[in-house]
Amino acid sequence: MNRSIILLLITILCNTAASSHAVEIDTISCINWDADTIIFNGSDWSPIFDRMRSLQDTTHAERNIVSIVHLGDSHVQAGYFSEALRLSLQQYWGNAGRGLIAPLRLSKTNEPADYKFTSPHSWLYKRCIRGKKFSNTVGVSGISITPTARKVDITIETMSRYGEEIGFNRVRLFHTPSDKFPQLMPTETPTNLNTYSLHPGETYYTWSDTTHIIHLQGVNNHSNEHATIYGASLENDSNGILLHAIGNNSATYQSYNRIENYGSKLSLLEPHLVIISMGTNESVSSHITYQTMYRQIHTLVTEIREKSPDALILLTTPADNKLRKRYRKNGKRRTYYTHNNQLPTIIEAIKDYGSDNNIAVWDWYTIGGGKGSCDIWVKEDGMKKDHIHYTTKGYALQGNLLYQSILKAYEEYIR
Repeated sequence: MNRSIILLLITILCNTAASSHAVEIDTISCINWDADTIIFNGSDWSPIFDRMRSLQDTTHAERNIVSIVHLGDSHVQAGYFSEALRLSLQQYWGNAGRGLIAPLRLSKTNEPADYKFTSPHSWLYKRCIRGKKFSNTVGVSGISITPTARKVDITIETMSRYGEEIGFNRVRLFHTPSDKFPQLMPTETPTNLNTYSLHPGETYYTWSDTTHIIHLQGVNNHSNEHATIYGASLENDSNGILLHAIGNNSATYQSYNRIENYGSKLSLLEPHLVIISMGTNESVSSHITYQTMYRQIHTLVTEIREKSPDALILLTTPADNKLRKRYRKNGKRRTYYTHNNQLPTIIEAIKDYGSDNNIAVWDWYTIGGGKGSCDIWVKEDGMKKDHIHYTTKGYALQGNLLYQSILKAYEEYIR
């Protein structure tokens, strides 16, 4: 196989057995294919691999889910990285739903292209990248929206980008853990609708037939903070993978550390695997030392492990990037990019923490080509000209390479 011209194909099967769609993803010439593997560091992944294998057991009577959380920054918030990973995982192990979505547009920021979380009313919002300390004001998604009016009115809609099935007949609405949270009901009642709550801060909606849109309304008879919403998990009745993507622009490990009881909030997603993809924003900060980075990783990982002790953790390293510099010449402002000397410190801290604590690492920096590779990614249309963020093509390639490393490890385990 000529790896310089390889095309990674995602085959996404629709509900109609006769229809299928293939998305072709061009590679980048500097990819280090031999490095595309998970470094386990002594961690035991047999529990999740056994559970993934059980997903292919058609005789399994109860609903069987593998829940994966992808926690990160703007690379995750954009949606394309996690989408490519999710679609590939679900193609192999089954599609249990879209997973967690957040009201990002209502909090005045960008939202992935495959869903809409809308309302005709204005909302107050908070995000974990603002302020020094958060208590219960933001939820598992790292954001919150609070209505400004008594009437609470939201619409959740999914949209297929590749012809994949994105219908749902289960919604888990995450909200403020208050018994005064308003009762929100669908404006058009689905067949066999059931609503219930298993945990404070969650409302479940289930019905018979899948849909791509649901409109919830209710009236808040108490103070506004009792009607705060954090997000929703969109699911179906099928066995398979649920991938919950949680991304916030400019986020760092410390952003999630500032959220009080974040481990408890994350545990509501019942994760079997938590993938943490951060480090880019730390790398563009000149004041983050190796010791500070190591400590911040430890704080977040410890919080997750305490509340989800059975969840495995996978740390990923950030890609090569450059710092933007500006100067004036002949009265005009000009921009150039210079190597990020802070980046190796951040990568070393992530890799060392994984090695020291038996936590798996996916070294995207090395896989992506290492030092200087971002120039190649920009030239070959895999990265934007800011030398930090990827294009849609670049994120799709990244997500599929992560999938390939998981698949390779799984196949070696079951062999």
